Amino acid sequence: MSLNKKPQTDIALVDNVFVKLHHFLSVGDTHQGHVHTFDHITLLASGKVLMKHDNGEQEYTAPKLIVTPKGIKHQFTALAPDTVFCCVHAVRDGDGVDDIADPSLTPEQHWELLTKYSLTVEDPIDPSEQP
Repeated sequence: MSLNKKPQTDIALVDNVFVKLHHFLSVGDTHQGHVHTFDHITLLASGKVLMKHDNGEQEYTAPKLIVTPKGIKHQFTALAPDTVFCCVHAVRDGDGVDDIADPSLTPEQHWELLTKYSLTVEDPIDPSEQP
């Protein structure tokens, strides 16, 4: 069993959609918890996770779409090796709640918007992950 290693990650930003892929290699690998200022979808593509959140915890097995309401802190722990999930949401403008960024923005402008506000509580965007 892993000692709570962080997942390997990859980020893509295309046509106003942000996707962050998380790949857990081992059982017990843990994604550091975070909270969004908007509703979002997590796509569990493979494996199994334990999702701990403000209202308790729940196990999910792939394939699964998990909708998390805004303001709910959530954390994922792998319950199976080679687990993959993606955080998916629109790129936001303004305060990050209801405004959708102009789709004509360049990737650089999208990243500027993403760094305007904290996407997550404990896991802010790392500029080195910029495509």
